[in-house]
Amino acid sequence: MFEDQCINIKGIRTRYWQAGVNGSPVILLHGIGCSVLEWQHNMAAMAVTHRVFALDLLGFGLTDKPADESYSLRRLAQFVLDFMSEKQLAGAHIAGNSLGGRLVLECAMIDASRVSSMLLVDPAGIARHGALFEFRLAAIPLLGELFTRPNRIGTKLLWSKAFFDPSPFVNNQLVTTKVALASLPGAQAAFLKTLRGFLAFGGFRAELVDQLQAALPGISIPTLVIWGENDRLVPATHAEVLRKNLPNVEVQSWTQCGHAPQIERAAQFNQTALRFWART
Repeated sequence: MFEDQCINIKGIRTRYWQAGVNGSPVILLHGIGCSVLEWQHNMAAMAVTHRVFALDLLGFGLTDKPADESYSLRRLAQFVLDFMSEKQLAGAHIAGNSLGGRLVLECAMIDASRVSSMLLVDPAGIARHGALFEFRLAAIPLLGELFTRPNRIGTKLLWSKAFFDPSPFVNNQLVTTKVALASLPGAQAAFLKTLRGFLAFGGFRAELVDQLQAALPGISIPTLVIWGENDRLVPATHAEVLRKNLPNVEVQSWTQCGHAPQIERAAQFNQTALRFWART
């Protein structure tokens, strides 16, 4: 584990981890309902040749959760760029899993000059259909408030779906930590605002998907896409959208792997990421 550090980003108290003192900077972005903990198996290996930063996104982990925030994709991506500014990083390799992967693309849409490369790990919101039913259910007002109330049984069931083989990862410690973070003041509201900002019961919001897909051909940043073939949260078939529309992209599909390759196949993920950054 790494030492919790805190930085103020335009009034938002933000938790982050930092490792490594040499090399080009790397920013790691977690998925919805997650935190820096999702990168604990990766940072040490990456820090041998890079300065690595993982942060709790606005509304998640131990970062502040203001009730008056929009938690839109654009707002969350700007928060990442503001973090980079506070750390005096003109640019960085940015990697993201799930929602984090979608935010990497949003950062590139805001200011491509600050994104040295994109590592997209099972990114969410690339195509309209196929999102996990439980997430689509949570997008329904009132029902979502009941359905996402923190509890151990629901947390264990959901996280078991994130892996091809959950047995090494979904244990009492993980469930306890997830429930504790989800029970913090404002956490459930921030989760639901974020989720509903880019997902409805019918699927990922069409206007945001269309906007993204229209922008992809103009994003020439070197990109590596890694997708677990057995992803039950976001279909691996969505990777075809990126393969067909991004000009400078490599897509890898990993067998016997679910929604979080950086956890489930950490050693392979670390080697693959480091080789990609060395090339770019």
